[in-house]
Parts: sequence; C-alpha cells; structure tokens
Amino acid sequence: MAAPSTSAFARFGYVCRSCQSSLAGSRNARFAPSRTYSTASSFKIYNAPQHLQQRTLSTPKPLHPTRTLLPRNKRSRSYSTVNDALQPADSGIAHLPHRRLISLSGPDTVKFLQGLITNNVHADRDQPFFAAFLDSRGRVLWDAFVWVYPALLAEKGTWSCYIEVDVSEVEALRKHLKRHKLRSKVAIELVLEEKLGVWAAWGQANQSINSQAVIAELVDPRGDLSTLWRILAKPDSGLVGDGAETRDVQQYHLQRYRLGIAEGPQEIQRDSALPMEVNIDLAQGIDFKKGCYVGQELTIRTKHTGVVRKRMLPVQLEFGNEISVIPIESGTDIKQLDEAGAIKKGRAAGKFVACIGNVGLALCRLEMMTSMKVSAEGGSYKEGMEFGVSVGGDGQIVKVKPVLHRWFQEKERTLWAKSKPKIAADSEVD
Repeated sequence: MAAPSTSAFARFGYVCRSCQSSLAGSRNARFAPSRTYSTASSFKIYNAPQHLQQRTLSTPKPLHPTRTLLPRNKRSRSYSTVNDALQPADSGIAHLPHRRLISLSGPDTVKFLQGLITNNVHADRDQPFFAAFLDSRGRVLWDAFVWVYPALLAEKGTWSCYIEVDVSEVEALRKHLKRHKLRSKVAIELVLEEKLGVWAAWGQANQSINSQAVIAELVDPRGDLSTLWRILAKPDSGLVGDGAETRDVQQYHLQRYRLGIAEGPQEIQRDSALPMEVNIDLAQGIDFKKGCYVGQELTIRTKHTGVVRKRMLPVQLEFGNEISVIPIESGTDIKQLDEAGAIKKGRAAGKFVACIGNVGLALCRLEMMTSMKVSAEGGSYKEGMEFGVSVGGDGQIVKVKPVLHRWFQEKERTLWAKSKPKIAADSEVD
C-alpha cells in the first residue's frame, strides 16, 4: 500500500464513537497528571536574578552556512488524537512543572562543564543551548538545556548557567555534578521552582508573551526551528499576555510528539540510548569538534562511520474499531505485518516509546520502516509495508505508521553529509 498523503491522517478512524467518551485524558501511564515534588532540605537555594528589561531571542545557527534550512511551516499538520479533549492546540503557552533548574557558578564553571556535556562550552558563549550528559560508554544519562544569558553573566561576574533537567532526575544530576567537582571552584545549587521556571510556547501565542516577564528564551532546536519556543521566567511574573491562552502541559507533550521530540528519562532510556538515536545531534546538541568529555569516544566513532541506523520518529497509531484503547507498554517491539494484518516473525523494526491518543514516538530502524537510506547496502523497506504492535495479550494489533518530516530529513542529510535519494512528497508531512 502506498504511503498515504498528509490529508489521509485525518481520515483514520481509530476508535468507535462509543469508546471515545471513556478516553478523556488518555495518555501513557508515565505521563500521569502533574505530581507534587518536595525539595530536600540539604539543597542550597538559589534566588533567581533580576529579569531582563528587553526580550532577546536565542536562535540556533543553521546547519548550512549559506541557506535557511528550515523555513516556517505554512500549513498545519493533520495529526489528530482519538478524543476531542486531546486535539492539538495550534497555539498556546504551557508551564513545564516536570522540568527543574540547577545553578552552576564560579570561576571554574566553564572548564568543569566542558568536560561533562556533549556541546561546546566557552567563556564567550552567552546564549542558551541544548546538550546531553553521557556515561563513559557514550550512552545518554540526561538531556538538558543550558541556560546562559548576558544578564546572568553580568550579575555573577564569571561564566555561570542554569542546567534544566527532568524533575525526577534533578537529584541524580546534582550528585553527578558533585562527584565530578573535586577541587573545582564551582557552586552547585538547586533553584526553587517558586523562584524560576520553564515555559514552552508554540504558534501565534509566542507573539503575545509579555516581554518584560521574560528572563531568557530559546527557539527549541529539537524541532523545525519555527514551531516551539522555550522560555525562562518567574512563575508569577505575568508572562502570558493578552491574546495568548495558557495550556495544560499535556498539550506541550502532544506538540513534542508531533515533531518526534523525546524528552526525559521515560522516553530517553538512561544508560541505554545513544545520543544520535534520540536526535540530539540534529538538535545541535553535539559539537563533534570539541575536545575530551565523558562519553566522547563512541560518539565520535559513530560520526566517523557516518551511519545511524535507528532514530526517534513521530508515529501515527491506528486502533482497529473492535479494539478498546489499551495502554501500550514502552519498549514493545514494532514488527512488520503480513498481508492478513498479523505480526510477522523476525527481527523487530523498532520500539514503541510513548503516545497521547494515536500520536506517539517510536525508535525506528530507518531502513526497515522508512524509505531513508543511511548505509551503502540499503535496507529492506518497500512501499506498502505496514507495521504494528501486539497489545492486550490476545493478539490484538495496533498499526504503527512512522512519519517523516521534510525538515527532519534535511537536517539529517546536511549534518551527516549523505547523498540521499529523493523521498516522495506524499510520504512527508510539512
């Protein structure tokens, strides 16, 4: 079966109307509604600095020096979810309570952080960026944003930053930093969520933000550079201006899934995932020219081989009309389906990661599940192949369709200097 056009996504009938009433708030269990977290009394508390009077936007440099790779999308995607309550909002601002900040300051901060993360750190860098912490085997420990901006540097007098990480991992990261500190002159302090927080904006809502409330902001480099913005602000600063609507954090997760963005330990498996597999390289989170850091050896070796066979992709799930929505366990094998729609024996083509309704994430073997070519020998993918997962323990099948965005392919092609075959337009989503 040929890959459907963009409009075909809107025609899928995944769940019958009688089931939809029971699906309010449908989402993987690990993304349950917000929880309350306490702060250990042993943490040092850092008061946030005075916010900037003018809003300055940090935009990642394009991967190609002579052209704009990823223009703003002109039309909306036709993604949907299985119930009206979770339909993606075209525009909105959401507070991200699942993200927390750790402050690093002191005369040795640059040298200290340079040896621990995948991106380059130097004293002249004064804009926020994306990076990852790796273990000695080159596996991802934490995905992180490093918040640095001129007002912070002026206040501290030396290069300083905030490290943004998943709230469930903030204590583990703090211990990791303490363990590597040794005699470095670096202060490691937790920032109270009441003092400083992280927000996300998308669509036209970004134009309605109160700029006086913004401390720093960044075009999210993990997407197409025209869809998501990340903002640092005080929780009670009046960030949301007239014309913008505050959205639930579920909407933020849904926006991520539509773009194929994995985040946090539930989606980026700690001590297991490789940074390229979760697209940290495509998010400009790896400087392949920088010197020694923890986990560098395997990362550089992979870059020199030029082959990344698996990557995180957005997927569309198709639930049969006879199937009640059953949570799909993260890590479930995705396999090819035969002509009768049953799971074929053989090697898994990918791993299911997460979903909201029928929009999700999966770690896909590119040459088995898509028409992308990443190696000289090529893969087994052919037009018309279908893939799925078995759920419920009784052989029920949920179809899984990977989505290839044109901007994603352009990023991968440019960074990895590959000669790629042309992908049919009807297999892409703008």
